[in-house]
Amino acid sequence: MSRHHIRLSHGGRAIVVVAGYDRPLRQLFLEVLRDDEGRPTCEDDVLYDSLHEPALDWSDIGTLTDKLVMLDIAVPESLIEAVYLDQCFNAGNRVVRHHADRPPEVLMAG
Repeated sequence: MSRHHIRLSHGGRAIVVVAGYDRPLRQLFLEVLRDDEGRPTCEDDVLYDSLHEPALDWSDIGTLTDKLVMLDIAVPESLIEAVYLDQCFNAGNRVVRHHADRPPEVLMAG
């Protein structure tokens, strides 16, 4: 599974957007979480999880981008492109931190 994440501010609150490609399921995923650094994530911190909308076509990158637009969350193009390429090349075991103002950091590549 690939994981691409970025910390952002949205509506005056810190969030983390996590998106990626799940190789075994052959599906993309999207999570939006409250970002309270130093505190473990709990269920109340989940603002959006694609698992809660299984009827959507999560094999289509357009579903992911449409959902971000719907949530009014702007991520760098590098994140969308990287998730799409992971899907195209059936990549897994990748963790990448994206930034708004500089190139992404590959934390794990496998």
